[in-house]
Amino acid sequence: MLTEIIKVLFWLAVGVILYVYFGYPFFVILFSRFSSKQNAKKKEVTLPISVIIAAYNEEKMIDDKIKNTLSLDYPRDKIEIIIGSDGSTDRTNEIVKEYVNNSSNSTPPIKLVANKVNRGKSSIQNQAAKEAKGQIIVFTDANVMLRKESLSELIRHFADKRIGCVIGKVTYLNREETSVSEHEGFYWRYELFLRKKESEVGNLAMGSGPIMAIRRELFEPLDPRVGEDFVLPMKTVMKGYRVIYEPGAVSEETLFQNTPASMLKSKVRVISKDLRGLFLCRTILNPFRYPLYAWALISHKLLRWLVSYSVIALFILNLLLLGYPFYNLTLAVQIAFYTMALIGYILQGGGRFPRALEIPFFFCLVNLAALVGVARFVMGRTSGRWVPARF
Repeated sequence: MLTEIIKVLFWLAVGVILYVYFGYPFFVILFSRFSSKQNAKKKEVTLPISVIIAAYNEEKMIDDKIKNTLSLDYPRDKIEIIIGSDGSTDRTNEIVKEYVNNSSNSTPPIKLVANKVNRGKSSIQNQAAKEAKGQIIVFTDANVMLRKESLSELIRHFADKRIGCVIGKVTYLNREETSVSEHEGFYWRYELFLRKKESEVGNLAMGSGPIMAIRRELFEPLDPRVGEDFVLPMKTVMKGYRVIYEPGAVSEETLFQNTPASMLKSKVRVISKDLRGLFLCRTILNPFRYPLYAWALISHKLLRWLVSYSVIALFILNLLLLGYPFYNLTLAVQIAFYTMALIGYILQGGGRFPRALEIPFFFCLVNLAALVGVARFVMGRTSGRWVPARF
């Protein structure tokens, strides 16, 4: 009897892993073929907007970022630019002040909102949002560049009164193409594809910090321990508005996370932060109130974060089933997979190695981050200061 229970638990763990990586994407793609949610009303509108740029020690990038924002294809008399400097200790504030002083009698106006100390990205965004006058707030980061048409592509969706938040497309330009950065880029392309399909189905409830727009009346001050890209879309849904993905609004960011340690640290911070955000917005997980969104968030985020625990349970349960030929084989497969991941870690060293090693290595790296991130949240640990990935 005990053996049968162990077998059931073993296959439940297998089922969770397969559902997260294959089952949920399959159903989303299938449902998107028959959904009418993608038919949102879009037309050219030029609503007043406030572009909020979060920055921390960006003296090397802030000048280019401001110039990039000024060059975007959107009427200048409909834009205000607010730079939120979160305790920068370099020349970021001085560079911004030069623009502020020179923009007093021109459009668009440029403002500087600065924290004296580094309090976190959400903190400086809250301060900047208090100064916003536009009907739409566009959030972006100092280290990303927007393509010329990005603002127009975002804002035209707000002609539809049902739309409360629009998410743009984040693309990564790898400074050094390594196995880590290559797979992060692959993972992100997979993530964007899934978000596109969720948007078509009508169950998208997550965003991208580098390029995201929201109606100003829907913005609520953020808890400093969470991120705008996860919490604001969820709160938008909870207020009865839709969140959609616009692939024509593109931001470009150089991917600096070229080492396993840097990626691990970043993902642990993001996962623990997003878990806290999901906990604060836990009402959205009620399947009777928000059936599609609850399904999406549980499948796309919560279960994915818990895959690492399923993987550990799978290995332990497999050990308890030794002696059965089939389960001897499944244990051998697991050991071979993790051995390949270990060899991949040893060989990666900034270079390339066979794809057969890259996939196990990256799978283990991502799930180790989830394991630690979930544990940090459960223990009440903070997600750490906001510092751009290249620092």
